Amino acid sequence: MKRFTFLIAAMIFLAASQSYSQLEYSAFTQSGSAYSVTAATDYQCLGINPANLGWKRNLHSWNLGFAEVGSMVYSEPLTKEQVNKDLFGGESKKFEDYATNPADRMEAVDKFTDARLLGHASVMLFGISYQDEKIGGIAFAIRSRLVWNSILNETASRFLFLGYNDDTYFEKKEDEEGVYGEAINPESSSQLYYPSHLEHLWYNEYVLGYGRTIVDNENFKLFGGVAFKYLQGYGNVYVDIDSENSAEGYQALSPFYKVDYGDNKTPSELTGDGLKTAGSGFGFDLGLTFLMQNKLKFAIAVNDIGTIKWDANVYKGHDPDVDIIRSAGLSSYNIFSEAGDVISDNTNVGEWEGLNELKISLPTNLRAGASYRIDEQWEAGADFYYAIESGVAGAYRDPVFGLGTRYDPAKWVQLSLGFISGGQFGWGLPFGATFRPFNNENTSWEVGFAFRDLTSVFKDEDPLVSYCMGLMRFSFGYEEEEKRFLDE
Repeated sequence: MKRFTFLIAAMIFLAASQSYSQLEYSAFTQSGSAYSVTAATDYQCLGINPANLGWKRNLHSWNLGFAEVGSMVYSEPLTKEQVNKDLFGGESKKFEDYATNPADRMEAVDKFTDARLLGHASVMLFGISYQDEKIGGIAFAIRSRLVWNSILNETASRFLFLGYNDDTYFEKKEDEEGVYGEAINPESSSQLYYPSHLEHLWYNEYVLGYGRTIVDNENFKLFGGVAFKYLQGYGNVYVDIDSENSAEGYQALSPFYKVDYGDNKTPSELTGDGLKTAGSGFGFDLGLTFLMQNKLKFAIAVNDIGTIKWDANVYKGHDPDVDIIRSAGLSSYNIFSEAGDVISDNTNVGEWEGLNELKISLPTNLRAGASYRIDEQWEAGADFYYAIESGVAGAYRDPVFGLGTRYDPAKWVQLSLGFISGGQFGWGLPFGATFRPFNNENTSWEVGFAFRDLTSVFKDEDPLVSYCMGLMRFSFGYEEEEKRFLDE
Protein backbone atom coordinates (compact mmCIF):
# COMPACT_ATOMS: atom_id res chain seq x y z
CA MET A 1 0.00 0.00 0.00
CA LYS A 2 1.60 3.21 -1.18
CA ARG A 3 2.87 5.56 1.52
CA PHE A 4 1.88 3.19 4.30
CA THR A 5 4.18 0.46 5.54
CA PHE A 6 4.91 -1.02 8.91
CA LEU A 7 7.32 1.77 9.75
CA ILE A 8 5.13 4.71 8.78
CA ALA A 9 2.30 3.08 10.73
CA ALA A 10 4.35 3.40 13.88
CA MET A 11 4.83 7.09 13.31
CA ILE A 12 1.13 7.63 12.67
CA PHE A 13 0.33 6.04 16.03
CA LEU A 14 2.66 8.39 17.82
CA ALA A 15 1.16 11.45 16.22
CA ALA A 16 -2.18 10.66 17.85
CA SER A 17 -0.86 9.33 21.17
CA GLN A 18 0.45 12.21 23.16
CA SER A 19 -0.72 10.98 26.58
CA TYR A 20 -1.14 7.63 28.28
CA SER A 21 -3.01 5.95 31.19
CA GLN A 22 -3.13 3.18 33.77
CA LEU A 23 -5.26 0.27 34.90
CA GLU A 24 -7.49 2.57 36.96
CA TYR A 25 -8.10 4.67 33.85
CA SER A 26 -8.75 8.23 35.03
CA ALA A 27 -9.90 7.35 38.57
CA PHE A 28 -7.37 9.55 40.36
CA THR A 29 -8.64 8.52 43.80
CA GLN A 30 -7.65 4.89 43.07
CA SER A 31 -4.37 5.07 41.13
CA GLY A 32 -2.00 5.62 44.03
CA SER A 33 -2.93 2.46 45.93
CA ALA A 34 -2.33 -0.13 43.14
CA TYR A 35 -5.73 -1.74 43.77
CA SER A 36 -9.18 -0.68 42.60
CA VAL A 37 -11.42 -3.66 41.77
CA THR A 38 -12.80 -3.71 45.35
CA ALA A 39 -12.39 0.01 46.03
CA ALA A 40 -13.68 2.06 43.09
CA THR A 41 -17.36 2.96 43.31
CA ASP A 42 -19.91 5.43 41.84
CA TYR A 43 -19.11 6.45 38.23
CA GLN A 44 -15.38 5.70 38.77
CA CYS A 45 -16.03 1.95 38.88
CA LEU A 46 -17.20 1.86 35.24
CA GLY A 47 -14.62 -0.13 33.31
CA ILE A 48 -13.26 -1.60 36.55
CA ASN A 49 -16.10 -3.37 38.39
CA PRO A 50 -19.76 -2.30 37.94
CA ALA A 51 -20.83 -4.36 40.98
CA ASN A 52 -19.43 -1.61 43.20
CA LEU A 53 -22.35 0.61 42.24
CA GLY A 54 -24.22 -1.42 44.85
CA TRP A 55 -22.44 0.27 47.76
CA LYS A 56 -21.61 3.89 48.60
CA ARG A 57 -18.35 5.48 49.70
CA ASN A 58 -20.09 8.06 51.89
CA LEU A 59 -23.60 9.20 52.86
CA HIS A 60 -24.20 11.02 49.58
CA SER A 61 -26.45 9.67 46.85
CA TRP A 62 -25.07 11.66 43.91
CA ASN A 63 -21.54 11.79 42.52
CA LEU A 64 -20.45 14.04 39.68
CA GLY A 65 -17.08 14.50 37.98
CA PHE A 66 -15.48 16.31 35.05
CA ALA A 67 -12.17 16.08 33.19
CA GLU A 68 -10.45 13.35 35.18
CA VAL A 69 -7.21 12.39 33.40
CA GLY A 70 -4.91 9.37 33.65
CA SER A 71 -1.67 9.04 31.68
CA MET A 72 1.28 6.66 31.60
CA VAL A 73 4.30 6.12 29.38
CA TYR A 74 6.98 3.51 30.00
CA SER A 75 10.13 4.24 28.03
CA GLU A 76 13.14 1.98 27.65
CA PRO A 77 14.75 3.97 24.79
CA LEU A 78 14.49 7.45 26.33
CA THR A 79 15.38 8.89 29.70
CA LYS A 80 12.80 10.76 31.75
CA GLU A 81 14.24 14.09 30.63
CA GLN A 82 14.04 13.03 26.98
CA VAL A 83 10.44 11.86 27.45
CA ASN A 84 9.41 15.20 28.93
CA LYS A 85 11.41 17.45 26.60
CA ASP A 86 11.97 15.57 23.35
CA LEU A 87 9.08 13.12 23.07
CA PHE A 88 6.43 15.70 23.95
CA GLY A 89 8.00 18.74 22.29
CA GLY A 90 9.25 21.49 24.52
CA GLU A 91 12.99 22.00 24.06
CA SER A 92 13.39 19.13 21.62
CA LYS A 93 16.97 18.50 20.55
CA LYS A 94 17.51 18.63 16.78
CA PHE A 95 19.84 16.19 15.03
CA GLU A 96 22.27 17.57 12.47
CA ASP A 97 22.23 16.39 8.89
CA TYR A 98 23.38 12.80 8.67
CA ALA A 99 26.23 13.65 6.31
CA THR A 100 27.49 16.30 8.75
CA ASN A 101 27.25 14.37 12.00
CA PRO A 102 25.83 10.84 11.97
CA ALA A 103 26.70 10.20 15.62
CA ASP A 104 23.40 11.52 17.07
CA ARG A 105 21.29 9.50 14.67
CA MET A 106 23.28 6.33 15.29
CA GLU A 107 22.83 6.90 19.01
CA ALA A 108 19.08 7.16 18.43
CA VAL A 109 19.14 3.89 16.48
CA ASP A 110 20.91 2.18 19.37
CA LYS A 111 18.43 3.58 21.90
CA PHE A 112 15.33 2.41 20.03
CA THR A 113 16.58 -1.02 18.97
CA ASP A 114 14.73 -3.76 20.89
CA ALA A 115 13.46 -1.17 23.38
CA ARG A 116 9.82 -0.97 24.42
CA LEU A 117 7.75 2.20 24.35
CA LEU A 118 4.39 1.63 26.03
CA GLY A 119 1.62 4.09 26.74
CA HIS A 120 -2.03 4.21 27.77
CA ALA A 121 -4.33 7.20 28.22
CA SER A 122 -7.78 7.85 29.54
CA VAL A 123 -9.73 11.09 29.82
CA MET A 124 -13.09 10.97 31.54
CA LEU A 125 -14.93 13.94 30.13
CA PHE A 126 -18.03 13.52 32.27
CA GLY A 127 -19.31 11.08 34.89
CA ILE A 128 -22.42 10.95 37.05
CA SER A 129 -23.99 8.38 39.35
CA TYR A 130 -26.94 7.93 41.69
CA GLN A 131 -26.92 5.25 44.39
CA ASP A 132 -29.80 4.17 46.59
CA GLU A 133 -29.96 1.25 49.00
CA LYS A 134 -33.32 0.06 47.68
CA ILE A 135 -33.00 0.50 43.92
CA GLY A 136 -29.24 0.12 43.59
CA GLY A 137 -26.81 2.36 41.76
CA ILE A 138 -26.80 3.69 38.22
CA ALA A 139 -23.93 5.54 36.54
CA PHE A 140 -23.05 7.09 33.19
CA ALA A 141 -19.68 8.25 31.88
CA ILE A 142 -18.09 9.50 28.68
CA ARG A 143 -14.45 8.56 28.33
CA SER A 144 -11.76 8.66 25.66
CA ARG A 145 -9.23 5.83 25.67
CA LEU A 146 -5.95 5.69 23.79
CA VAL A 147 -3.32 2.93 23.61
CA TRP A 148 0.10 2.56 22.07
CA ASN A 149 2.71 -0.21 22.39
CA SER A 150 5.78 -0.77 20.23
CA ILE A 151 9.14 -2.49 20.14
CA LEU A 152 11.31 -2.20 17.01
CA ASN A 153 14.26 -4.25 15.85
CA GLU A 154 17.49 -2.70 14.56
CA THR A 155 16.37 -2.46 10.91
CA ALA A 156 13.16 -0.63 11.78
CA SER A 157 15.13 1.74 14.02
CA ARG A 158 17.68 2.41 11.26
CA PHE A 159 14.97 3.25 8.73
CA LEU A 160 13.27 5.47 11.30
CA PHE A 161 16.27 7.69 12.07
CA LEU A 162 18.50 7.26 9.00
CA GLY A 163 15.89 7.00 6.24
CA TYR A 164 17.42 6.80 2.78
CA ASN A 165 20.86 7.44 4.33
CA ASP A 166 20.91 3.81 5.44
CA ASP A 167 23.26 2.69 2.67
CA THR A 168 23.25 -0.89 3.92
CA TYR A 169 19.81 -1.30 2.31
CA PHE A 170 19.03 1.73 0.15
CA GLU A 171 20.72 3.32 -2.83
CA LYS A 172 20.18 7.08 -2.86
CA LYS A 173 18.48 8.42 -6.00
CA GLU A 174 16.57 11.52 -7.10
CA ASP A 175 13.49 12.23 -9.24
CA GLU A 176 11.00 15.06 -9.72
CA GLU A 177 9.69 14.53 -6.16
CA GLY A 178 13.16 14.83 -4.65
CA VAL A 179 15.72 12.52 -3.07
CA TYR A 180 14.67 8.99 -2.16
CA GLY A 181 16.16 5.63 -1.36
CA GLU A 182 15.58 2.54 -3.49
CA ALA A 183 16.23 -0.90 -2.07
CA ILE A 184 19.34 -2.56 -3.43
CA ASN A 185 17.93 -6.03 -2.80
CA PRO A 186 14.30 -5.67 -1.68
CA GLU A 187 13.18 -7.90 1.18
CA SER A 188 9.80 -8.57 2.76
CA SER A 189 8.64 -6.79 5.89
CA SER A 190 8.86 -9.97 7.95
CA GLN A 191 12.48 -10.53 6.92
CA LEU A 192 13.45 -6.95 7.65
CA TYR A 193 11.50 -6.19 10.80
CA TYR A 194 11.48 -9.52 12.66
CA PRO A 195 11.00 -9.36 15.60
CA SER A 196 8.90 -6.21 15.94
CA HIS A 197 5.49 -5.32 17.27
CA LEU A 198 3.35 -2.21 17.35
CA GLU A 199 -0.25 -1.37 18.07
CA HIS A 200 -2.51 1.61 18.44
CA LEU A 201 -6.14 1.97 19.51
CA TRP A 202 -8.23 5.11 20.01
CA TYR A 203 -11.92 5.29 20.75
CA ASN A 204 -14.53 7.09 22.81
CA GLU A 205 -16.86 5.08 25.01
CA TYR A 206 -20.27 6.00 26.38
CA VAL A 207 -20.91 3.75 29.37
CA LEU A 208 -24.12 3.08 31.31
CA GLY A 209 -23.81 0.84 34.37
CA TYR A 210 -26.09 -0.60 37.03
CA GLY A 211 -25.27 -2.41 40.27
CA ARG A 212 -27.16 -3.47 43.37
CA THR A 213 -27.18 -5.68 46.44
CA ILE A 214 -28.07 -9.29 45.61
CA VAL A 215 -27.62 -10.88 49.04
CA ASP A 216 -27.95 -8.76 52.19
CA ASN A 217 -27.18 -10.59 55.43
CA GLU A 218 -25.71 -9.17 58.59
CA ASN A 219 -22.24 -10.63 58.05
CA PHE A 220 -22.29 -11.28 54.31
CA LYS A 221 -23.30 -9.16 51.35
CA LEU A 222 -23.11 -9.84 47.64
CA PHE A 223 -23.21 -7.06 45.04
CA GLY A 224 -23.61 -7.58 41.30
CA GLY A 225 -23.40 -5.23 38.37
CA VAL A 226 -23.36 -4.85 34.61
CA ALA A 227 -22.31 -2.01 32.31
CA PHE A 228 -23.11 -1.47 28.64
CA LYS A 229 -21.01 0.71 26.38
CA TYR A 230 -21.24 2.21 22.93
CA LEU A 231 -17.86 2.65 21.26
CA GLN A 232 -16.94 5.33 18.73
CA GLY A 233 -13.66 4.39 17.05
CA TYR A 234 -11.11 6.72 15.47
CA GLY A 235 -8.08 4.53 14.91
CA ASN A 236 -6.91 0.92 15.15
CA VAL A 237 -3.57 -0.35 13.87
CA TYR A 238 -2.01 -3.69 14.69
CA VAL A 239 1.21 -5.12 13.25
CA ASP A 240 2.86 -8.21 14.68
CA ILE A 241 5.97 -9.76 13.11
CA ASP A 242 6.80 -12.81 15.20
CA SER A 243 8.60 -14.86 12.56
CA GLU A 244 10.84 -14.30 9.51
CA ASN A 245 8.19 -15.72 7.19
CA SER A 246 4.98 -13.98 8.18
CA ALA A 247 3.60 -10.61 9.17
CA GLU A 248 0.11 -9.93 10.47
CA GLY A 249 -1.33 -6.47 10.16
CA TYR A 250 -4.49 -4.40 9.74
CA GLN A 251 -5.49 -0.80 10.11
CA ALA A 252 -8.50 1.52 10.03
CA LEU A 253 -7.90 5.22 10.51
CA SER A 254 -9.99 8.37 10.57
CA PRO A 255 -9.06 11.12 8.05
CA PHE A 256 -7.72 12.95 11.12
CA TYR A 257 -4.52 10.88 10.77
CA LYS A 258 -3.91 12.32 7.26
CA VAL A 259 -2.56 9.10 5.75
CA ASP A 260 -2.02 9.23 1.98
CA TYR A 261 -3.06 5.85 0.55
CA GLY A 262 -2.03 6.72 -3.00
CA ASP A 263 -3.68 4.69 -5.74
CA ASN A 264 -4.57 1.75 -3.52
CA LYS A 265 -8.21 2.61 -2.83
CA THR A 266 -10.33 0.58 -0.46
CA PRO A 267 -14.11 0.01 -0.73
CA SER A 268 -14.35 1.54 2.76
CA GLU A 269 -12.60 4.76 1.69
CA LEU A 270 -13.40 7.75 3.91
CA THR A 271 -12.03 11.10 2.75
CA GLY A 272 -12.12 14.63 4.07
CA ASP A 273 -10.63 16.21 7.16
CA GLY A 274 -11.20 16.15 10.87
CA LEU A 275 -12.00 13.54 13.48
CA LYS A 276 -14.51 11.42 11.59
CA THR A 277 -15.66 8.10 13.01
CA ALA A 278 -13.82 5.12 11.52
CA GLY A 279 -15.76 2.42 13.36
CA SER A 280 -18.31 1.68 16.04
CA GLY A 281 -19.29 -1.16 18.31
CA PHE A 282 -20.77 -2.34 21.57
CA GLY A 283 -19.36 -3.93 24.68
CA PHE A 284 -20.28 -4.77 28.24
CA ASP A 285 -18.72 -5.45 31.66
CA LEU A 286 -19.79 -7.86 34.41
CA GLY A 287 -18.80 -7.84 38.08
CA LEU A 288 -19.37 -9.35 41.52
CA THR A 289 -18.23 -8.05 44.91
CA PHE A 290 -18.44 -9.96 48.20
CA LEU A 291 -18.40 -8.17 51.57
CA MET A 292 -17.80 -10.13 54.79
CA GLN A 293 -18.08 -8.83 58.32
CA ASN A 294 -18.25 -5.33 56.86
CA LYS A 295 -14.43 -5.43 56.58
CA LEU A 296 -13.23 -8.01 54.05
CA LYS A 297 -14.07 -7.68 50.36
CA PHE A 298 -13.45 -9.95 47.38
CA ALA A 299 -14.27 -8.97 43.81
CA ILE A 300 -14.08 -10.30 40.28
CA ALA A 301 -14.97 -8.58 37.02
CA VAL A 302 -14.72 -9.23 33.30
CA ASN A 303 -14.50 -6.04 31.25
CA ASP A 304 -14.51 -5.03 27.58
CA ILE A 305 -16.51 -7.96 26.25
CA GLY A 306 -17.50 -7.10 22.68
CA THR A 307 -16.25 -5.92 19.29
CA ILE A 308 -15.77 -2.83 17.16
CA LYS A 309 -16.69 -2.94 13.48
CA TRP A 310 -14.19 -0.78 11.61
CA ASP A 311 -15.63 0.41 8.31
CA ALA A 312 -13.50 3.37 7.22
CA ASN A 313 -10.14 3.18 5.43
CA VAL A 314 -9.83 -0.50 6.31
CA TYR A 315 -6.81 -2.42 5.03
CA LYS A 316 -5.41 -5.81 5.86
CA GLY A 317 -1.72 -6.37 5.21
CA HIS A 318 0.19 -9.57 4.70
CA ASP A 319 3.92 -9.37 4.03
CA PRO A 320 4.82 -6.61 1.55
CA ASP A 321 8.31 -5.90 0.26
CA VAL A 322 9.97 -2.64 1.34
CA ASP A 323 11.21 -1.01 -1.87
CA ILE A 324 11.37 2.76 -1.50
CA ILE A 325 11.75 5.31 1.27
CA ARG A 326 11.54 9.08 0.78
CA SER A 327 12.49 10.22 4.26
CA ALA A 328 15.92 11.38 5.41
CA GLY A 329 14.98 10.13 8.87
CA LEU A 330 13.68 11.95 11.91
CA SER A 331 15.63 15.05 12.89
CA SER A 332 14.86 14.74 16.62
CA TYR A 333 13.31 12.45 19.22
CA ASN A 334 10.07 14.41 18.85
CA ILE A 335 8.42 11.70 16.77
CA PHE A 336 4.98 13.21 17.36
CA SER A 337 5.55 16.48 15.52
CA GLU A 338 7.74 14.87 12.86
CA ALA A 339 5.48 11.95 12.02
CA GLY A 340 4.21 13.59 8.86
CA ASP A 341 7.77 13.98 7.52
CA VAL A 342 8.40 10.24 7.42
CA ILE A 343 7.10 8.83 4.12
CA SER A 344 7.96 5.23 3.36
CA ASP A 345 6.68 3.99 -0.02
CA ASN A 346 5.84 0.40 -0.85
CA THR A 347 5.32 -0.24 -4.56
CA ASN A 348 3.92 -3.76 -4.06
CA VAL A 349 0.40 -2.44 -3.49
CA GLY A 350 -1.24 -5.82 -4.09
CA GLU A 351 -0.01 -7.07 -0.74
CA TRP A 352 -2.40 -4.74 1.11
CA GLU A 353 -6.06 -5.63 0.74
CA GLY A 354 -8.77 -3.00 1.05
CA LEU A 355 -11.84 -4.24 2.93
CA ASN A 356 -15.42 -3.07 3.41
CA GLU A 357 -15.20 -3.70 7.13
CA LEU A 358 -13.28 -5.58 9.77
CA LYS A 359 -14.56 -6.71 13.18
CA ILE A 360 -11.98 -6.66 15.95
CA SER A 361 -12.49 -7.86 19.51
CA LEU A 362 -12.09 -5.47 22.39
CA PRO A 363 -9.18 -6.11 24.78
CA THR A 364 -11.30 -8.31 27.08
CA ASN A 365 -9.74 -8.64 30.52
CA LEU A 366 -10.28 -10.25 33.90
CA ARG A 367 -9.80 -8.33 37.13
CA ALA A 368 -9.84 -9.85 40.59
CA GLY A 369 -8.92 -8.50 43.99
CA ALA A 370 -9.37 -8.37 47.72
CA SER A 371 -9.16 -5.69 50.39
CA TYR A 372 -9.45 -5.50 54.17
CA ARG A 373 -10.67 -2.55 56.22
CA ILE A 374 -8.33 -2.48 59.22
CA ASP A 375 -10.16 0.44 60.85
CA GLU A 376 -11.86 3.65 59.74
CA GLN A 377 -8.51 5.12 58.72
CA TRP A 378 -6.62 2.16 57.21
CA GLU A 379 -7.37 -0.23 54.37
CA ALA A 380 -5.08 -2.64 52.48
CA GLY A 381 -5.78 -4.47 49.22
CA ALA A 382 -4.47 -6.39 46.23
CA ASP A 383 -5.40 -6.55 42.52
CA PHE A 384 -4.79 -8.95 39.65
CA TYR A 385 -5.27 -8.19 35.92
CA TYR A 386 -5.20 -10.77 33.14
CA ALA A 387 -5.80 -10.23 29.41
CA ILE A 388 -8.35 -12.76 28.14
CA GLU A 389 -8.14 -11.36 24.60
CA SER A 390 -4.40 -10.67 24.33
CA GLY A 391 -3.86 -10.60 20.57
CA VAL A 392 -5.48 -7.21 19.96
CA ALA A 393 -4.47 -3.60 20.43
CA GLY A 394 -5.00 -2.31 23.94
CA ALA A 395 -4.29 -5.48 25.90
CA TYR A 396 -1.40 -5.84 28.32
CA ARG A 397 0.62 -8.84 27.14
CA ASP A 398 1.57 -9.95 30.67
CA PRO A 399 -0.51 -10.19 33.87
CA VAL A 400 -0.37 -7.23 36.25
CA PHE A 401 -0.21 -7.52 40.05
CA GLY A 402 -0.85 -4.72 42.54
CA LEU A 403 -0.59 -4.46 46.31
CA GLY A 404 -1.19 -1.35 48.39
CA THR A 405 -2.81 0.58 51.19
CA ARG A 406 -4.86 3.71 51.87
CA TYR A 407 -4.73 5.94 54.90
CA ASP A 408 -7.17 8.67 55.94
CA PRO A 409 -5.37 10.72 58.61
CA ALA A 410 -8.19 13.30 58.56
CA LYS A 411 -11.58 13.75 56.91
CA TRP A 412 -10.07 16.20 54.41
CA VAL A 413 -7.24 14.02 53.05
CA GLN A 414 -6.48 10.48 51.90
CA LEU A 415 -3.00 9.12 51.16
CA SER A 416 -2.20 5.93 49.25
CA LEU A 417 0.91 3.89 48.48
CA GLY A 418 1.42 0.61 46.65
CA PHE A 419 3.54 -1.75 44.58
CA ILE A 420 2.71 -2.82 41.02
CA SER A 421 4.44 -5.24 38.64
CA GLY A 422 3.90 -6.84 35.22
CA GLY A 423 2.23 -5.71 32.00
CA GLN A 424 5.60 -5.30 30.19
CA PHE A 425 6.45 -2.14 32.13
CA GLY A 426 8.50 -3.65 34.97
CA TRP A 427 7.53 -2.55 38.44
CA GLY A 428 6.61 0.67 40.19
CA LEU A 429 5.64 2.23 43.51
CA PRO A 430 2.37 4.15 43.03
CA PHE A 431 1.59 7.08 45.30
CA GLY A 432 -1.48 9.27 45.50
CA ALA A 433 -3.04 12.06 47.53
CA THR A 434 -6.69 13.11 47.51
CA PHE A 435 -7.79 16.31 49.23
CA ARG A 436 -11.29 17.34 50.25
CA PRO A 437 -11.48 21.14 50.59
CA PHE A 438 -14.92 20.59 52.07
CA ASN A 439 -16.43 17.33 53.23
CA ASN A 440 -19.64 17.34 55.28
CA GLU A 441 -23.02 15.62 55.46
CA ASN A 442 -24.41 17.58 52.53
CA THR A 443 -21.53 17.97 50.06
CA SER A 444 -17.96 16.97 49.34
CA TRP A 445 -15.40 18.21 46.84
CA GLU A 446 -12.34 16.16 45.95
CA VAL A 447 -9.14 17.12 44.14
CA GLY A 448 -6.07 14.96 43.85
CA PHE A 449 -3.17 13.48 41.95
CA ALA A 450 -1.30 10.18 41.70
CA PHE A 451 1.90 8.75 40.23
CA ARG A 452 2.22 5.24 38.83
CA ASP A 453 5.82 5.02 40.06
CA LEU A 454 7.18 7.22 42.82
CA THR A 455 10.77 6.09 42.10
CA SER A 456 10.58 7.54 38.57
CA VAL A 457 10.39 11.00 40.15
CA PHE A 458 14.00 10.46 41.23
CA LYS A 459 15.47 8.16 38.53
CA ASP A 460 16.20 8.96 34.90
CA GLU A 461 16.65 5.57 33.16
CA ASP A 462 13.72 3.31 32.13
CA PRO A 463 11.17 5.73 33.57
CA LEU A 464 7.52 4.97 34.17
CA VAL A 465 6.26 8.52 33.68
CA SER A 466 2.69 8.64 34.90
CA TYR A 467 0.26 11.29 36.03
CA CYS A 468 -3.34 11.00 37.13
CA MET A 469 -5.32 13.95 38.36
CA GLY A 470 -8.76 15.38 38.95
CA LEU A 471 -9.99 18.77 40.12
CA MET A 472 -13.76 18.55 39.84
CA ARG A 473 -15.19 15.54 41.67
CA PHE A 474 -18.25 16.21 43.82
CA SER A 475 -20.76 14.26 45.88
CA PHE A 476 -24.03 15.54 47.35
CA GLY A 477 -27.52 14.48 48.39
CA TYR A 478 -27.39 13.43 52.05
CA GLU A 479 -29.08 10.13 52.77
CA GLU A 480 -28.64 8.45 56.14
CA GLU A 481 -27.84 4.82 55.57
CA GLU A 482 -26.78 2.33 58.22
CA LYS A 483 -25.75 -0.44 55.82
CA ARG A 484 -23.27 1.45 53.68
CA PHE A 485 -19.67 0.25 53.51
CA LEU A 486 -17.28 3.01 54.59
CA ASP A 487 -14.54 2.76 51.97
CA GLU A 488 -13.00 6.18 52.28
